[in-house]
Amino acid sequence: MPGPDIPSPDGLPLSDQWQRLVSTWVSRHDLPFEADAGSVTVGFDHPEARRKITLAFTTTRNQLLLVLVTDDRYLAEDQLALAAAAANAWNVERLAPMLAVCGLGGARPAYLSGIRTLPLACGLSRSAFHAMADQWLDEARELFTWCHREFRL
Repeated sequence: MPGPDIPSPDGLPLSDQWQRLVSTWVSRHDLPFEADAGSVTVGFDHPEARRKITLAFTTTRNQLLLVLVTDDRYLAEDQLALAAAAANAWNVERLAPMLAVCGLGGARPAYLSGIRTLPLACGLSRSAFHAMADQWLDEARELFTWCHREFRL
């Protein structure tokens, strides 16, 4: 992944610069991250919700995908209905980021996840992307604090 000191041309489509934009944003916040050719994963502690949160940036065919998850909070079988109710309540009241119960029927237990997308074709300046990423960081904190406070998830 390019270093944060490499200039990011304004207005290029996200498909051409998303990793560079994430890199400069992460560097600005001094957050720990892991990167490979197709993703950037950023972690931070969130004491108010008693958990660590991970923001995972990756792409689909035509979208920048941001997944918000907690590292250590899987749902017990008896929490699935409550988690589904929490996701429904959040999505009706706030909608963004979308809250989902993920991993149902998988080998590992289900978990809560927040999801945001942006079209890869949209062009953003570095400052606009950083402002949006700051908002996503705040939204992740708010989302998991709300899940903990309102539903004990």
